[in-house]
Amino acid sequence: MLSGKTILVTRSKNASAEIQGLLESRGASVICLPTIEIGAPESWEKCDASIWKLAEYDSVCFTSKNAVDRFIQRMRLIRPQALNTLATRNLYAVGEKTKSILEANGFSVQPIPQKHSAENLAHSFYGQNLSGKHFLFPKSNIAHDVLPKELRSLGASVDEIVTYRTMIPEPDNLEQVRVLLKNGKIDIITFFSPSSICNFVEMFGVEILIGVLIAVLGPTTAVSAKDVGLKVSIVAQQQTAESLVEGIVEYVGAM
Repeated sequence: MLSGKTILVTRSKNASAEIQGLLESRGASVICLPTIEIGAPESWEKCDASIWKLAEYDSVCFTSKNAVDRFIQRMRLIRPQALNTLATRNLYAVGEKTKSILEANGFSVQPIPQKHSAENLAHSFYGQNLSGKHFLFPKSNIAHDVLPKELRSLGASVDEIVTYRTMIPEPDNLEQVRVLLKNGKIDIITFFSPSSICNFVEMFGVEILIGVLIAVLGPTTAVSAKDVGLKVSIVAQQQTAESLVEGIVEYVGAM
């Protein structure tokens, strides 16, 4: 199905194992290039304050698995008993992976929209009067403000706290990938988040992607790609590696 195609996966080696296996099982050659490095926030002050007053929140919204991981790790470090409080809040998640991590840690999650994006989670609150409701939004340093803006427009108060920072790494194969892209040796490149696109453009520029098919994980990432001038050919219907691979296979099969 993908025999003869070389696909660039812009995730770390550890995070890319699943999609790499799926692509290779369909005949593709896969190159991994990390475009994101996850680090601690510049300050834990706001996050720590929210953990100590967690009982004041009605709901907590997570839009990434990293937000879940880092928030729970921080609670275990500074106030483990807050985990019991978290279990009594309304927890919302964007995407099956984010939901699964919460469930794996023993938490129940509110039903999630079929289309996995912060926009669709925001839309699920339409028509509700959230006046007097207090939401907590653990996020990255560059997260979009779609969800908190919508919640506030419906009357809720929202505390946004940074639980992790996304940074640009220095991968060992950077120059090798640059040469392959310049020589037209990469057929498809995959992006998994808006930050992966921003970092890639800072690392390589936009022009180097002329002639390369671009596949992205979800509509939010697609918008970010278009915002920097990239043409997106493939958008995964669900925010899973399986959905992205199926989208690639379908597109290539129709070429």
